[in-house]
Amino acid sequence: HADWSPEETTGLVCYLHKHCAEHGNTGNFHQTTYANAADHICPLLISGKIKDGRNVLIKWGVLKQTYNAIMTYHSKSGEHWDNEHGANI
Repeated sequence: HADWSPEETTGLVCYLHKHCAEHGNTGNFHQTTYANAADHICPLLISGKIKDGRNVLIKWGVLKQTYNAIMTYHSKSGEHWDNEHGANI
């Protein structure tokens, strides 16, 4: 289990966004992209363990899962979601 700072998470998302062309046929990135992303966010480390490619892969999976859950919730008729207040619950 690795703790992520908001800066590291933002750095990861920005890096993967810039390298979106490097994703494989399954929609996930190649292991080298995860390793390079880990190197990219290393200077952003505040405390805790240095992230490696495996940590990046796991974090990206969690972020995708959260995003997909929000999009599923938001697509339901009558359900409210915004990025500032969430579901307001």
